[in-house]
Amino acid sequence: MRVFAISDLHVDYKENLAWVAQLSDRDFCHDVLLLAGDVSNRTERMAETLGMLRRKFARVFFVPGNHDLWVKSDNKSNSLVKFYELMDLCVELGVETEAARVAGVRIVPLFSWYEKPEEGSDSLFVAKEGEDPTLSMWSDNRLILWPASERPIAQYFLDKNPTCFDGEGVAITFSHFLPRQELIFGSRNRVTKVKPSRRNPHPEFNFSRVAGTAALDRQLRALGSILHVYGHQHLNRWWEIDGVTYVSHCLGYQRERKVGIVCGLDEGPRLVWED
Repeated sequence: MRVFAISDLHVDYKENLAWVAQLSDRDFCHDVLLLAGDVSNRTERMAETLGMLRRKFARVFFVPGNHDLWVKSDNKSNSLVKFYELMDLCVELGVETEAARVAGVRIVPLFSWYEKPEEGSDSLFVAKEGEDPTLSMWSDNRLILWPASERPIAQYFLDKNPTCFDGEGVAITFSHFLPRQELIFGSRNRVTKVKPSRRNPHPEFNFSRVAGTAALDRQLRALGSILHVYGHQHLNRWWEIDGVTYVSHCLGYQRERKVGIVCGLDEGPRLVWED
């Protein structure tokens, strides 16, 4: 048995859907896929893609990302309603969203959301020169809608995660959002301030405001995880920090692949564990 990982498929783009479709129907038939969110904001496209991956892999584990919970065209009352309907769809398709033991490996999906700096001390926020603190260019501001009674939403999702998973075997966790600030910048050291890059087409956008939450890292370490898969940033990494290996393997957007921002996708999902 092998465990593979992928995130940020964004199959609303036809070239990304074609990438998923061309994955082998035979090479992964005994394997596990960890799908770390941002598949599609369209329910029918989500169902098509999950069903396709379920036929290619022996088992598929999934957590949603922010794009998956957009309420742009699905006519849902809010993003939390859409979350639970997506969980029902996963049950229908045989896609797993709860912790399970697979051939001696403990696989734990971790639900998550980002924590903005004004929402708590676990935000991964780092100040950036010239940033727009309102995040006016951030689509979630228009397409994500939470019930007023469920705030902060990051804690709502963290509370849905298991606090322990007893037993022997390797523990592998995964989430859509980032668990550590260092992963944003590719630095071993904590970053205190960021200068805008000339190569950045949106210098006023500060990703760290919506990157994730440090509470995720406490959860995955309490679960004994030795390897954590995440997505969201569209930067692929394989990095060990304090005994945990953090892996990001995103498909991202075609324009990102063309310029090499997202790379290493020639062979498909990333192999993260082999028994």
